[in-house]
Parts: sequence; C-alpha cells; structure tokens
Amino acid sequence: MNKNNNNVFKLVAIALFIAIAYISSLVLPIKVQFLTLDIKDAFITIGALYFGPISGIVMSAAVSLLELFFGSDTGVYGLIMNFIGSAAFAAVASLIYTRKKSLSNAVTGLICAVICMTTVMIAANLIITPLFMAAKGMTAQTIEQMIVPLLLPFNLFKGILNAAIVMLLYKPVSVALKKTRLSNDASTGMLLNKNTVITAVIAIVTVVVSLLYIFIKLGGAV
Repeated sequence: MNKNNNNVFKLVAIALFIAIAYISSLVLPIKVQFLTLDIKDAFITIGALYFGPISGIVMSAAVSLLELFFGSDTGVYGLIMNFIGSAAFAAVASLIYTRKKSLSNAVTGLICAVICMTTVMIAANLIITPLFMAAKGMTAQTIEQMIVPLLLPFNLFKGILNAAIVMLLYKPVSVALKKTRLSNDASTGMLLNKNTVITAVIAIVTVVVSLLYIFIKLGGAV
C-alpha cells in the first residue's frame, strides 16, 4: 500500500472514530448534577492508540466542536471542558502505548490516563467553571466543596469506565479495521494474546461496577 493510500485510509479511519465518538455522546449521556458522563473518550482513545497522541488531540477537538454546534447546551464552557478531558485522556494513553504496543503498556497507559484526566478536570473545574457558571452560584469556594463528594469520584469513575471500554473494544475494532483495510498495523497489539478473554471479563466487570457506582452513589440519571 503506497503512502497516499495510507494517508487516505488514516483520514477515513479518524473520521469514523470522530463520528462514532460524537454519536456515542448523544446516545448515552448520563447526568450527574451539572456534570455529564459519556463514553466518547473511549472511541477517541482507541483511535489515538492506532494513530498517535496528535491524532487523539485532533479527534478530541473535532468531537468537542461537533458537540458545540450540534446539541450542546453548555456553549464555549462545554467545548473547553470536553476538549481538555478528552485530549488529556487520549493523549496520555496513546503516548505510553505507542512506545511499545503490548497489554502491559496499554494497561499502564490507561491507568495514567485516568489519573491525568481526573487531576486535569478537577483543576479545570476549579479554574474554568467559576468563570462561566458564576451566575449559577458556582464560585471557586463552591467547587472546592464539591471535590471530594462529587468531582473526584465522578471524574475517576468516568475515566475508569472509558478505560474499561477501550480494553473491551480494542480487539474487535482492530479486527474490523484490518478487514476493511483502514489499518495496516501488523503489530500484535495489546489484546492479541492468550489473555484476551480474561481482559474482556475484567473490562466488563469494571464497566458494570463503574456504572453502578455512578447511578447509585452519585445519583446519575440518563
């Protein structure tokens, strides 16, 4: 496959990841007070694992812009917060994983992504939220009081949920991309080994536990 074809297939694949991520944000949003949880970061991150952290940042920006213009009720505030969270998660996971594509690196990358995204989003809520939400009583002091009961567990479990979905879907997506020639990656990848079933089971359990916590403990609602 020549370089031009590679570039075309890469652009098509990235566009597909952007479309799927955006659609998932519309279909499966979970409201927790003024926060919104969705699984778009999982699809952005899967794309970033294939095409690198820069592609992950580009996909994060594209999905955030689509949300801004088609369906968002949070305006520029939502654009900024969505981009920061998605870009931090996808870029960190991809940076670590693409150095050596293995299961252990994938897990390490996703754990670091969860920690990074959680930290970044708490900081962003402390700095950015009061600027846009002051009229609704969201001062810096108000946000500080929300860190332990709301912001920390929300962002932590949002990250864990998206990480688990990445682990669950990476192998099927990998197979689909290769069959449709949207990827010519010949590496074994993070799930192409005997631990596939165990990894999938752990991922499914993690998804269920995360959703239960979000709905029961944090009062999430669809």
